[in-house]
Amino acid sequence: MGEFITITPESARELIEKEPEITILDIRPNADFKREHIPGAVNLDYDGHQFQSKVEKLDKNQPYIIYCKSGVRGGYFMEKMRESGFVGAYNILGGFVAWKISKLPLTSEE
Repeated sequence: MGEFITITPESARELIEKEPEITILDIRPNADFKREHIPGAVNLDYDGHQFQSKVEKLDKNQPYIIYCKSGVRGGYFMEKMRESGFVGAYNILGGFVAWKISKLPLTSEE
C-alpha cells in the first residue's frame, strides 16, 4: 500500500475482492448513494467545504477506494487524503458512471 493512484473500475473490483477489509468511500450526495452504489460502500457526502471535518473521522492507517460521479472530485479528494497523512487511497477512473457502464455490481437502499 502507500499508493495514491487512479485505477480502472475493473482494477477497483479486483482490489475489493483481494482486500475485503478495504473501505470504499462514495463521496456523492446521499440521495445518489441511496439510489445506487457499489456494494459495501460508505457514503461520505463531499461538497468541498467540510472536507477537513469529515476526513478527521476516518482512520488514516487504512487504505480507501474512493469514487464520485465522474472521477474528478474523487481525484481531488484523494490528493487531500495524501496531504492529510493517509496511508493510501485509490480513485476510480471515471467514477460511478464508469463503474456502471462497466456493468459491475451495484446495490441500492430504495
